[in-house]
Amino acid sequence: MAVGVDLRRLEFPSVDRRTLVGVALAAFAAVAVLTATRPAPTVPVLVATSDLAAGVPLAELDVGVREVADPTGLVVGDDIGQLSQWVLARPVDAGEPIVPSLLRPPETVSASSTMALSLEATHAVLGRLSPGDLVDVYVTTGGPGEGKTTTRVATDVYLVDAVLRPSSVGEDHVDLVVAVDDPLAATLTSAAAAGTIDLVRVGP
Repeated sequence: MAVGVDLRRLEFPSVDRRTLVGVALAAFAAVAVLTATRPAPTVPVLVATSDLAAGVPLAELDVGVREVADPTGLVVGDDIGQLSQWVLARPVDAGEPIVPSLLRPPETVSASSTMALSLEATHAVLGRLSPGDLVDVYVTTGGPGEGKTTTRVATDVYLVDAVLRPSSVGEDHVDLVVAVDDPLAATLTSAAAAGTIDLVRVGP
């Protein structure tokens, strides 16, 4: 037997406007609390898990990882990866983060001497050089009326330090300290005397 239902006679509970507003405000407050209490995203960086000695490959040292919210100025990564044979320029105490300026690539172990160069910024990547960069060195020889020749005289030269020295009256200069062995020091000295040196930064 079919049962008929008169929908007009059914009564539904009414919800007033104040209840709806209250529910909406409660939902908004819940979302705000979740957003405020959500942990900030973190990035892994390399840290010393014990006192680290200078001049020893990182693969032989106790290097760990710490999560930080701001990795600016630190070495980002969850392992030492391609830095395994790099060394520290000075000891690092346990708990300290490892910063790029302290790292030296393997080639500086054999090229442990340093020499200084001062070049016009237009010949040194406009001064956009930093400690740790690798550069190729070119020298251009030949005077007015002569055919000029440019030759690459050194590759992958490591920059120990690089400081841009702005000038308000002339050309900006870049003061550089580079890692050298005896043959490279002689090559760079000869190149500076023979002509104009230009640097090309290697890599990105």
